[in-house]
Amino acid sequence: MTEVKSTTCLLISVGGTATPVAYSINQHCPSKIIFFASRDSQSEIESKVRQLATHSWQAQEIITTDDPQDLTKCVVALQELAQKLEILQVSAENLIVDYTGGTKTMSAALVLSTINLPVRYSYIGGRVHTKKGLGAVLDGTEALVTKHNLWDVLAVDLERRLVNQFNNAHFSEAYATAEEAEQKVGEREKSLYRFYKELCQVYECWDNLDYPTALRHLEKGEQELKVYANGANKAPLIALAKQVENDRGRLVNLSQIWQQLQEGESENLDIRLLIIDLVANAVRTTRMAARADEGIARLSSALEKLAQVCLLEQGIDNRKTQAEQIPEVLREEYIARYRTGENNLLQYGLIASYRLLDALEHPVGKRYRARETDLKKVLEIHNSSFMVHGWKAIETETFDNLLEITLDFLEMAETDLPKFPHWSLNFSLGLSKL
Repeated sequence: MTEVKSTTCLLISVGGTATPVAYSINQHCPSKIIFFASRDSQSEIESKVRQLATHSWQAQEIITTDDPQDLTKCVVALQELAQKLEILQVSAENLIVDYTGGTKTMSAALVLSTINLPVRYSYIGGRVHTKKGLGAVLDGTEALVTKHNLWDVLAVDLERRLVNQFNNAHFSEAYATAEEAEQKVGEREKSLYRFYKELCQVYECWDNLDYPTALRHLEKGEQELKVYANGANKAPLIALAKQVENDRGRLVNLSQIWQQLQEGESENLDIRLLIIDLVANAVRTTRMAARADEGIARLSSALEKLAQVCLLEQGIDNRKTQAEQIPEVLREEYIARYRTGENNLLQYGLIASYRLLDALEHPVGKRYRARETDLKKVLEIHNSSFMVHGWKAIETETFDNLLEITLDFLEMAETDLPKFPHWSLNFSLGLSKL
């Protein structure tokens, strides 16, 4: 006889025939057993099963149903399973469920009661049956049929939920779904869901403009993907892996620029990459999260930073500008309005920065001049909103107007903005099915 190596615990139904129960015990060699029996079949455990089994187990518990023909009563009885596992100090991951014995109702109840647990299933079939192959298995012809964790194929609903949550930028919820799936699937699939968890954290951090942390999660996710791909069909993951790899280069650049800015370095940095990413962030915030007020705040910040960058390229810092750096056409006005009192330096905001760029004949300044009225109108609405100084609600149309102006200044179309990956159910999230 070829034996299956020991597993911690066997949950097995017991009917009027002890032979298949003993056969399963001998094959699985569990250290602990939970018997599921009826009032009538309970006596079979000691009188027959133990006598037929050549394997000795360390501890056992018994769950008894009052009516082996009533599915509800069987399921209710099996609610004791959690308590029995605790008594035996066994986790669900180390449980094999054999539903061979007992009534069909008892078998159905066993599967229904454990379907949400990361268990393996076992069934004792046979090579020879009575009644011309339609009856019971003849003693001595038993055969063990073991299935791995069914959640490796049943996770489709969780996969669908995960995909929808991720594609709608609900990254925290997607992380929770991936974590739920990780807890249920078999060991080999766990690395896949750990990969998805890391990806959810990548884009959650990215969406919060925390580029260095996002990059660290991406690196961890790549390691989990390598672990999974070593034993899986890699083809279904190629599309997703390619998307992630494309984002990796962008995230590395953003992270490096961000860190250098935190250290006070701004020379020779392509800060426009950060500005463009902030605009893309604003679009996600408005289109997916329906938060137009926050989207407009991000666009306003992007416009301010664009003006700062353009001025810095001219050697001008709008936080500390010398009066002689201002063209004569604006100098007197700017000195009167924006002198800070500290070394007679000037400090000014968004509109004044773009007016200065226009006076310097900068291309962005010229585009500002063409859209000056539109920009001031949108900013006035923003400033009177509930999130700023007033009580008015922000409409999506207002966001769209400011987005159009921002993209005009950047000389971009909305379709040119970087986008997060869009997961497709067609790649089945890479799962290798049984």
